[in-house]
Amino acid sequence: MTRLAIISDIHGNLPALEAVLADIESQGLTEIFHLGDLVGYNPFPNETVALISRRGLPGITGNYDQAVLARVGDPIGEFLNAKITPMGREIYHWTVIEVNSQSRAFLGALPERLSLVRGRWRLLLTHGSPRHVKDYVRPSWPDDMVWDLLSEVEEDIVFTGHTHIPSVRPIGGKWLVNPGSVGFPKDGNPLAAYAIVELGSEVRVEIRRVPYDIERTIAAIRQRGLPPKAGDDLRAGRR
Repeated sequence: MTRLAIISDIHGNLPALEAVLADIESQGLTEIFHLGDLVGYNPFPNETVALISRRGLPGITGNYDQAVLARVGDPIGEFLNAKITPMGREIYHWTVIEVNSQSRAFLGALPERLSLVRGRWRLLLTHGSPRHVKDYVRPSWPDDMVWDLLSEVEEDIVFTGHTHIPSVRPIGGKWLVNPGSVGFPKDGNPLAAYAIVELGSEVRVEIRRVPYDIERTIAAIRQRGLPPKAGDDLRAGRR
């Protein structure tokens, strides 16, 4: 039996990450992977990257991570959303200025996908989807759309993030798993989310929700000059 933890979309929320890592440790898990978007939205981008780096947690890049690196002429249009709200644009520009050279080097070295083998199971880690880093694989997708996506890859289990909404979909002998968001849930539940995956003769997935010091994050949002509404959205568990 292999047990591992999958975390995603931390988005600069250090208190949430610290609480989730403590919960993972309490579950006796030592193998942890992240699905990217370490920065954005929240006020601790460099501290979050530094903790992931110190812990040596393997993972992949997210669309927000790539947007902050600004390696193309229009990073917002390429990696975020051309119709981004004024508040979202303000947060993005704050993050670009705030992220330091050490964080940029770490983010820039992350791969876009990661394939693993654990026992009989082949795993694929992506951020948006296997097709593109900013594609949304939404929980509302019908089974045929999910199967079209899963049938394009060789792996048995595909992990995606990006939506900030947990989802577990077994279809046709394959699995699509979204662990939700550590740092900015958008399903109406403000508790940090992650997935525990057990791989044996069968696949078992548990989505765990973890309380954390959200008021510490909200206070830092205000102290560091981010829009106060970002804190309101965080507390409400919404975009």
